[in-house]
Amino acid sequence: MSPQKTKSLEFEFSYDVPKGKTVNVAIPLLLPLSGLPTDHAEVHIRESRIPCFAEDTFRECFLRFIAEEEDKLRQEEGDVSLENLELELSDLVEVWENENRVATPVPTHSIKQEEEFGQICHKLYHSPVLHAMRAEENRAAHELRGLVKKRNEEIKKIQDHHIMAMEGYVNNGGHVDTTAVNDLAASQIEQRQDCEVKWASEISHLMEEQRKGFYSWVLQTYEESLGGKEYTSTIPTTDSYSPEPQSYPKMEESFSICIGSQLKITHSLRLFVDNVWNLCAGHPRAPERLQTALSLYTNSLSGLILLVDNRLNLYSGNTHKLSKVCEVFPEFHFNPFDQQLNTIRQKLLNPDVVKRRTPTNYLIDDTIPDSVVKEDDSSGDLILPTGTCYLTRHSNLKQVHCVIHLASTVHEVQGEVSSRDPLLVGLKSALKLASENNMDNLIIPLFLTSNLEPNMDHAWCMKRSEVVFKCVKGFMIEVGSTGVTTSKTFHFILPKNTTQKTFQAISSMLPTIFRVPCPMVLDQGSRKKTLTVQELTKLNLLPNSI
Repeated sequence: MSPQKTKSLEFEFSYDVPKGKTVNVAIPLLLPLSGLPTDHAEVHIRESRIPCFAEDTFRECFLRFIAEEEDKLRQEEGDVSLENLELELSDLVEVWENENRVATPVPTHSIKQEEEFGQICHKLYHSPVLHAMRAEENRAAHELRGLVKKRNEEIKKIQDHHIMAMEGYVNNGGHVDTTAVNDLAASQIEQRQDCEVKWASEISHLMEEQRKGFYSWVLQTYEESLGGKEYTSTIPTTDSYSPEPQSYPKMEESFSICIGSQLKITHSLRLFVDNVWNLCAGHPRAPERLQTALSLYTNSLSGLILLVDNRLNLYSGNTHKLSKVCEVFPEFHFNPFDQQLNTIRQKLLNPDVVKRRTPTNYLIDDTIPDSVVKEDDSSGDLILPTGTCYLTRHSNLKQVHCVIHLASTVHEVQGEVSSRDPLLVGLKSALKLASENNMDNLIIPLFLTSNLEPNMDHAWCMKRSEVVFKCVKGFMIEVGSTGVTTSKTFHFILPKNTTQKTFQAISSMLPTIFRVPCPMVLDQGSRKKTLTVQELTKLNLLPNSI
């Protein structure tokens, strides 16, 4: 412990005496004082022979002077201690970084500076190194899933222990002390939060180490491929893959439609029943992940429109579920999901960011006016207006590259919507955002919800389907009028508890809205000939899709 700092100074005091004279007194002091300031004041009154009429003034000035100077001395000591602590912490951090630093090989001259990591990955994905890359990703996923499993098991043990402790305290047959119960609940919450923070730190550290290791591995493998060496993976395979059984009946139907009056563009529509999380989560060795990886750095991406809460956080609704899906497979190509949300939050809170406004909706992809964003004083969450959408990118989801988050509330999702409803306007903005970001395959929740509630009867489903179909059709016509000729595929997903009656009714309604082209039968006397779509196109007999 460092010795206490001392300070020498003088206390000056003056008082008036008869005949207009002023007496000045200078008293040398050494701070901090060895005793009570009041005792020192009495001693100096006697030694300096302060007259009785000036004693009270002397005491007041002396005590105030001592208090101010001792406070300054303590402040100086605190500043010096903070400076020493910062130096010690910087030295400690430097030592820790040196001990834990992962050596990253320096690229040689054969890797051009303009080659970005994404371009290198794209080349390797479309080369014989593909299986080695997948093996490296699967190895990291296996390690990460093991750590997440340990966390979940420990948290479950803590929860079970807390439940037993609380039940034993409440059901003891005697009087229950409310204060004691609240204290026990508070301590349990604090214990669980400490456990979650500890595991979050370990998982984050592992993901960062895996990211650095994958980056180094990719550069080394690319070096070898440029040198003409044949790379063979020595990484052992992880657990085998077997498809998970489906607990609900499979219902699916596909359609081809033509949009446009002069130049007709063919699009594909798919209507199917599934759980939206089956499209995001899955085994690391699932075959769908291979196709997702091959098209990761192309202009034909797969997107998903996900209805989320209007609170921008990681702890509620579908956003929380998506974060749990993202944490079991390493993210090597984009920022982690939580960092992307934090970036969006910073954009919203930054008044200097350029804003773009659409008629009644705001795209957080380009930020949103500050006046429509509210911040919850208690939780600090940003509350977004209904219809706001923002984009996150992923390489660790099974069949999705981009997720467009569409903000809404439970009341608005379950209620009736019209073409001018903020939720429908937000859907149009999400479709536009998908088109601007090269999402040629887009998954749309047809009911704008992932679960069917008891109040969502057959009539409600039919009306909601019609509104969403017409919204998508209007967007397709608008995009086609701008000269865009890219063929797109829209996947309309229905909740897994959709009845077969509702599915068949929606499947029958879809061709009446989009006007699916069908063969035309011509009667040639005794013979009948069915014309194909190509023949109808040559004869210009296809019905207009307007």
